[in-house]
Amino acid sequence: MAAVASRIAGVKGLADAGIAMVPGEYRRDSDPRQCVEIEEIPVIDLSDVEKCSPARILAIDSIRSASRDWGFFQIIGHGFPEQLMASMMELVHDFFRLPIEDRSVYYSEDSSSKFRMGTSFETRRMWQDYLHQACYPPCEIAQLPTKPPSYVRISTAYAEAMNRLAKRVLGLFSESLGLESGALEEAFGGERHVMRMNYYPPCPEPELTIGLDAHSDPNGFTILQQDTSVNDGLQILHCGAWVPIKPLPGAFVVNIGDQLQILSNDAYKSVEHRAVVNSERTRVSIASFYGPAEDSHIAPVAQLVTDEAPACFKESVYGNYLQSFYASKLDGKAAIETVRY
Repeated sequence: MAAVASRIAGVKGLADAGIAMVPGEYRRDSDPRQCVEIEEIPVIDLSDVEKCSPARILAIDSIRSASRDWGFFQIIGHGFPEQLMASMMELVHDFFRLPIEDRSVYYSEDSSSKFRMGTSFETRRMWQDYLHQACYPPCEIAQLPTKPPSYVRISTAYAEAMNRLAKRVLGLFSESLGLESGALEEAFGGERHVMRMNYYPPCPEPELTIGLDAHSDPNGFTILQQDTSVNDGLQILHCGAWVPIKPLPGAFVVNIGDQLQILSNDAYKSVEHRAVVNSERTRVSIASFYGPAEDSHIAPVAQLVTDEAPACFKESVYGNYLQSFYASKLDGKAAIETVRY
């Protein structure tokens, strides 16, 4: 019972208790790959992409280049309501400020649960707690928290706005591959949209642990809202080194996921990334994972397979791929290698 109570309290419980040392199960060996700051991080302006204009051509060209060379980019001018971004970020902070008695009713270790609070409970744990919320197909309203009182209103508005943005971005990915705007949506065969709200409390020895292990995302692509109050958090692997991605006010980070790498026939690369923690401030991030329906069969798009570029990946059912991914325990890009020819 004590172990279960400890898991429910999560790393927030450890931080609130004022521990001075990281418990052994959270400790990590240091990563031998160096961390390098790079000035020229790809940032793409979507302000005028709805028109046939030089701005649209530039944005599509920039998406192609960033997806090929980096596996990620940041977007500005996306039209997502700034107040809704701020409200959603504050909502996550407010949820984790609730007494443990109010939060614990949502704790679950059932990965099929459409809404749940969780923490890592593997042998080697990560310094994070989280909320998981299915957005499409959506949760029943009754499954969502009643505290904070604004939770349902803000989270569902955010999910709906994010779903619209994700569909726009998917169309731009299609065109950047030389396909019709709706080609990737058709290849998805439906949609699955999940939101994960990550909570990283201060850590007494941040250099000894990790907030999120290095991995690539299993879905199509991820749209991430960073916490602009904390500079250090997300890092992406680029040219063999970890590159910190400092928050850009009003921007979203877009990560290429494994399914987009497969559909593009290896033209675009899913990006390996991780999250580090700090000793001073709580950091929150909101990740929206957008991808195919779980029963969709995913393989390289036929137009992208040629004699010069034969298919690099076997067809797989996305739901089965997800099971393989979770079985790999966030082990870099191990999952995608299981479907490579």
